[in-house]
Amino acid sequence: MYDGGIMSRGNKLFLALVLLAVIALLKWQVITLGESLDAAKLENVRVAAALTESRAAIAALQDSALRNEREQVMLRQRIAAADQLATRRNHTITRLLNENEALRRWYQSALPDDVIRLHTRPDFATPDDYLRWLSEGQQLPAARQQPEDQR
Repeated sequence: MYDGGIMSRGNKLFLALVLLAVIALLKWQVITLGESLDAAKLENVRVAAALTESRAAIAALQDSALRNEREQVMLRQRIAAADQLATRRNHTITRLLNENEALRRWYQSALPDDVIRLHTRPDFATPDDYLRWLSEGQQLPAARQQPEDQR
């Protein structure tokens, strides 16, 4: 006979199996979510390290940019000072040439061959080539020997 208030043995077994399946499913989800959480934590650590590295690189680049900007300002000031000096020197030379006929004739005359040779130099690929060329030295005639095309 069927007792309406009491569950049958088959129903109890079925209900127990369903509950066991639900518990197993929940346990599997907890394990899967735990693994996902661990992976997310590892990814978070990796991203945080990359972010820290990026921030350090940005700070270094900003420091470098600031230093470069200061150096550019100093170089521009030095260039401006050199330009002023060159302008004054050119004005002085022009004034002296206008004032002195002998100086003007000397200034317009041809340079001696040895001086011309000193003013010519080969093309250099590197600063080391230039320094090597300078250290080789350019021989000039002794002071007592007068070149043929003396000014």
